[in-house]
Amino acid sequence: MMGKLAAKLGWAGLLAGAAVLLYARNRAQQSGRDMGSVLSNLPNELKETRAELEQEVKVAVDAGRKAAAEREQEFDKELSGDDAGISPMPDFLV
Repeated sequence: MMGKLAAKLGWAGLLAGAAVLLYARNRAQQSGRDMGSVLSNLPNELKETRAELEQEVKVAVDAGRKAAAEREQEFDKELSGDDAGISPMPDFLV
């Protein structure tokens, strides 16, 4: 039983280490710095990444809201027009 737990913990540690290395490599490439400086400053790097992601999400949400509002205006305009495409009487009754 303890052997399985140790193996699972070992794999989890290995995966976590690989994730940290991949993150550091990508962050180093993005910033033009070496991996060592990224790893030595990891807590601040993670805070910066979080702030960047929050900003990207905010921009995306704002863009989505704007697009939805514009589409709603277009839809309202289409429905309020003389030829809204909606027959007051179903076609099968005509």
